[in-house]
Parts: sequence; C-alpha cells; structure tokens
Amino acid sequence: MPPGPEPAGAGSAARAAFERPYVVSWNLTYRCNLACEHCYLDAGPAAVDSPAFADRSELSTEGCFRVVDEIAAFAPECVTILTGGEPLLRRDIVEIVRYGAGKGLWIVVGTNGVKITQNLARILRDEGVRGLALSLDALDPERHDAFRRVRGAWANTVEGARILTRVGLPFIVQTTVGAHNRGELGAIAEFAHDELGAKVWNLYFLVPSGRGAFVSDLDRGEYDGVLAELAAIQRRWSSRMLVNAKCAPHFVRTLLTAGDEAPFPKTFAGGAGGCPAGTHYMGIRPNGDVTPCPYLPLFAGNLRQHGLRELWDSSELFQKIRRRDHLGGRCGECELSSMCGGCRARAYGMTGDVMAEDPLCSHVPGTLRDAVERLRPAAVAYGESASRTLAWEPAAEERMQRIPAFVRGMVTRAVESWCEKNDVTVVTAEVLEGIRARMPTPKVFGAYATPSGEAPDDSSKA
Repeated sequence: MPPGPEPAGAGSAARAAFERPYVVSWNLTYRCNLACEHCYLDAGPAAVDSPAFADRSELSTEGCFRVVDEIAAFAPECVTILTGGEPLLRRDIVEIVRYGAGKGLWIVVGTNGVKITQNLARILRDEGVRGLALSLDALDPERHDAFRRVRGAWANTVEGARILTRVGLPFIVQTTVGAHNRGELGAIAEFAHDELGAKVWNLYFLVPSGRGAFVSDLDRGEYDGVLAELAAIQRRWSSRMLVNAKCAPHFVRTLLTAGDEAPFPKTFAGGAGGCPAGTHYMGIRPNGDVTPCPYLPLFAGNLRQHGLRELWDSSELFQKIRRRDHLGGRCGECELSSMCGGCRARAYGMTGDVMAEDPLCSHVPGTLRDAVERLRPAAVAYGESASRTLAWEPAAEERMQRIPAFVRGMVTRAVESWCEKNDVTVVTAEVLEGIRARMPTPKVFGAYATPSGEAPDDSSKA
C-alpha cells in the first residue's frame, strides 16, 4: 500500500478535521435473512460478479476484538455501526457489542428488524447498544416484502420496532426511496413516528453499488421532486422527529431555495461538504477491507495486513478522496461544493471516477451564489473539537459525554453561545437541562438529540 500525497490545497484546519473518523460503519457479515434487490453489500448468496464482492470471508470473534481495539485507540468514542447483511445472525454479536461498549465506543446496530425479540432487545440495551436502525420501505406489507424478497418481512420489522419501544431502546426508521414508495413518503414518516415510535426517519437515495447497481428506477427530475417533498416533511416534523436525507448531499440546494422556514443543513468540517466519505467516516467489510464509504467498492487495504490508522492516514485512496477542491465536472465548478460536494460513492458507481460530479444532481453551478453568501454563516460543521471557553461543572461535563463525539464540539459551541447571550458564566447540569427543554428536536440516543439524528449516512439496507 503506497502512501498517498498530501491532499491538494489542504491546510492545517483540513488536516485537523480529517485527523480521525467520527463514524465507522462495520459490515460484520454477508449473511442475511432477506434478499433485498437493492443491497449495496450483495448480502446473502453471491449474485454480483465483481472482484469487490468476491471475498465473502468474515473476521473471527477475536479478529473483531482486535478491530475494536484499533478503533478505540485511533478514534475514541467513535460511533460504531454494527451492520451487515444482518448482524444479528452472528452468534457472537452480543460479545462484540459488549466488547465495543466496554472500550467506550458508541455502539449502534443496523438491522432489518426481523430478528428482534423482547429478550434480545433487553440484552442489547443492557450490554451498551445506544440505538438501532430499522428498514421500512412501504406501508403495504406486500410491497415491502417484494422489495425485501421475503414474505413476512414487513410484519416482523414492525413488530421488532414495537418491541424496541416497549423495552426503551431508541431506534431510527430508514426508508430507501424508489418507484415502489414514491407516492407515500409522507405517510411512511407519519407511520414511523405515530405507530412505531421512531425518533428519526432517514430517507435514503439509492447509490449504485452491489445489487443496487441495477435497480434505480427514479430519474434525476423525479429525485428533485422527492427532495422538495422531503423538505416539506422535515418542516412538518421539526418539533417531534428528526427527518434527514441520506446519500443526497445536494439536498442543500433544495433547502436553500425552500424559503426561510427550511433548516440549513449541517456540513462536515475541513471543507468536506455534505459527503463525509474518507474525511469523517469510513467503512469496514466483513473480511476486514477498509473503504471510505460502505457504498464505495474501493479499498485502501485490509486490516489483516495493515493498521487502521495507517490506512486512514497514508493510503492513496483516502488521500485522493479528501481533495475536495479537485472535484470534477459541475461539482468542481459549483458554489455549493464546500456545503455539498456531491456523493462520492454515486459518482463512482455511475461514472467509474470517485472524484467526478454527482450525476443525480441537476444544479447549474453559479445560480445560487447570492443565497450561499447570505446563508453561509448559518452552516455548522460536524467533527469540530469540543474546546471550551466557560467553566463547566463536573455533572455538566459528564452529561456532555452522552453526546456522540462527532457532534459534541458543535453542541458545546451552541451551549456556550447560549450561555454567553444569557449572561451565564458556569455551565451546570441544570443549565443543560433548561437548554434541552427548549430544543425543537426530540431526544434520540442519550441525554440530547444529536443534530444529525445519528451516524452520517449508514443504514441496514441489506
């Protein structure tokens, strides 16, 4: 693995921002009890004839413990998404959860929800899981089951969500948009909140990878319509449930043109824009291959031969994908590049070039320059350091540790800004509780809602 050159134009701020991943999406297994037609990992029996999916081996339990040790040493308190395939099919899943939580990682499980039982939910909660992500792709059971290719999947997932609500384990509902559900997105969001008790609803935009390379059934114009509808759904649920676009960083364009009521999207520090692949986020395949994004079938190396820090710091692939001032096509020309930058995995999946423009975006560069200049100060970056200028009592310090590290700096800055405006000189637990009570978003994983809802862009799509 030859070392890559320094990212072109990368200053000290960018290097500091890219110092470590804040989120790791770890596919623990290719095994799955569903056979989803859009699976980015090609989980289940091999179907995609590609070298990127040929090695279907899995790390042993001890191998997984070694990876946990590396993550904890390199990226302490990292949000670590244990997903698959279906991670609950691994017999050692509870051991891996226990070991990761014991090392201080923020453990989230991405599952299709079919295997959830009341006993398992309690075990996961007690062993340190912070929350789960469940997949629901239609209100009609037959359409959901057809998309997932297993009869009864809808009923099992819905029952799994209700079990999690009873047990008190927070969860996110994730939906992949397509022709099968295009007309009921608002109703799915309502069902997720009112019927299932979800605190977050994430709408995923298909990235052509794995089996998903062959099932995209919405064109660019239709996606623009979905983004406009999503902005309205986001406004509707703003005080009750977090609503996010995933794998669609160009949602920023929709929000910039939606009027003053639309929330301004957060960005990733160091000029990464709306796609954190390789800058704040990384993926690990079941066999230990390391990628900037789970949906990107390009690998920096394997953890059986290389260290995690070595791959993050020195691999040519990670160095290349961080050169966000060297994007091609319209992304390179765009005034939104520092807030968007396009989806790198989609660029690769549709063009073969990880630095190409995002073909899903219809924006004409230059047409929103005035809006960008007007709203740029509102942008807030994930992954900022949690530096403090005010005094914090120990109880307040402890409470902030319940917030994922990748948003802790942003929340810290917001808390101190509020205190300074209100002549508060010491941050106490009571002050934090008062601020939390005023927040327009619900609690998610811990004492506060994270501004993103959860990890940047992962789901249990398999």
